[in-house]
Amino acid sequence: MKFHFFNANILTSGEIVSGDVVVENDLITYVGKHIDISADRKIDVEGNLLMPGFVNAHSHSPMTLLRGVADDMNLKEWLFDNIFLAEQKLTPKDVYWGEMLGIAEQVRAGITSIEECYFYYDEIINALKKSGIRCRLGLPSTFNDMKDKEMKAFLDNYVEALDGELIKPVIYAHSIYTLSEEELSILVDYSAKHKLPMSMHLAETLKEVGDCTVKNDCTPPEFLEKIGFLDRPSTLYHCVHMDKDDIRILADYGANVVTCPSSNLKLGSGIAPIYSMKEQGVNICIGTDGPASNNRLDMFKEMFLVATLNKATLYDASIISAIEVIDMATKNGAKALGFDNCGEIKEGFKADLILVNLKTPHSIPNNNIISNIVYSLSSQDVYLTMVNGKILYENGNFNIGEDIEAIYEKCQKITKRIL
Repeated sequence: MKFHFFNANILTSGEIVSGDVVVENDLITYVGKHIDISADRKIDVEGNLLMPGFVNAHSHSPMTLLRGVADDMNLKEWLFDNIFLAEQKLTPKDVYWGEMLGIAEQVRAGITSIEECYFYYDEIINALKKSGIRCRLGLPSTFNDMKDKEMKAFLDNYVEALDGELIKPVIYAHSIYTLSEEELSILVDYSAKHKLPMSMHLAETLKEVGDCTVKNDCTPPEFLEKIGFLDRPSTLYHCVHMDKDDIRILADYGANVVTCPSSNLKLGSGIAPIYSMKEQGVNICIGTDGPASNNRLDMFKEMFLVATLNKATLYDASIISAIEVIDMATKNGAKALGFDNCGEIKEGFKADLILVNLKTPHSIPNNNIISNIVYSLSSQDVYLTMVNGKILYENGNFNIGEDIEAIYEKCQKITKRIL
C-alpha cells in the first residue's frame, strides 16, 4: 500500500523540516518538499509532527496485569515477595492477553519497536505476530530446572522460529542474581555459537553490586567481562550503580545501555549516570521496564526524566540536550536491538513512524518543536502509529488483531482472579 503524508513538520536528521513523506509497502521512499503524486491514501498532517516511532528497549509488557498490585516497595520486596508470587498464578492465555494490552498501550503511545522479556513464549509470539509490532524477544530468562542439553534444545526451537523481519531473538539472561555462573556460561556459549546478541538486567541496585563484589570479588561489569558475556553484542538494562571504570568496560566492549528512569525512581533504586556514559561513548537507549514497576509504558515520560535527572544531580542544565534524548528513544534503540534501517525518517528506512498533535494548549506556540517533544508533549498527543508500513493505531482505533474492549475485559478478569 502507498501512503502520501503531506503538509507535515518532519523530524529528520536531527532537525524539523516542512514537507511530505511517502511510504510504499514497508519502506519510506520519499522525504522532502511537497510533491504531487498518486497514492492509495493521502493523509494531510495539517502542520503536525511526523517523527520516528519510539523504540522501547526494555519492557515486560504482560506485567500490565500486575499494574498497581505492589507499589511503594524496594526492588527485593517488590520482586521476590510479590511479583514472582503473583506471576506463578498466570496461565499461558493470561500472558497472551497481558501482552495484547501492553501492545495496545504502546502503539497508542507511539512505540513501534520493543525488546520484550517475559515467559510463555508461544503466546507472546502469537500476540506479536497478530499485532504487527516490531520486537526483539528475549530468551530464555531463567533455566527453570532445565539442564544444558534441554536449554539448548529449547533455544534452538525458538531461535529458528524467530529469525524474521519483525520479530528477532536475543539471548536474555535475566540477571547475575537469578542465574548461576554455570548457567550464564551456557548462555554465553550458545550465543557465541549461533552469533546472537545478549541482554541482561545489570547493576540495578546497590545490593546487587554489593553482593556481586562480595561473591565474585569484582563489580557486575567486571564479572560479565570475566565470563565472556561482553564479547557478544550486549544490551544491559538499568546500569544505575556504575563507577567510571565500570562505564569504561562497557564502552570498550561497545555494549548498549538501556536506562529506565521511572522504574528506577519508583523502586528507589537510584539514578543512572547517563551523562558519564554519554561522555565515554556508550550507546544509550531508553526503556520503560514493566508496567508493574513504572507503571506506564510511555516514552515521553521516560524522555523527560532522562533529560532532567542528571541535570539536577550534576547541577548543570546543559549536559544533555533534547535532540540527544530523542535519539536515545529512537535510532539508538533501533541500533541496540539490531533493527537496521529503523529509527529515523529517511528514504530507504522502514516505515515505523508516528503523527503527533502540535495543536494543543501545552504545545503552543511551536517555538522549538524538538524541545517540545521532550519537555511539553505527551503520549496522549500521538494520533497515528505505523509499523512496517501498516497503521496499528489511528485516532482511537486499534488495528492489532484483537478488539480493544475485549482486551480490557479479559485483563480485568484475569487480574481479579490472580489477586
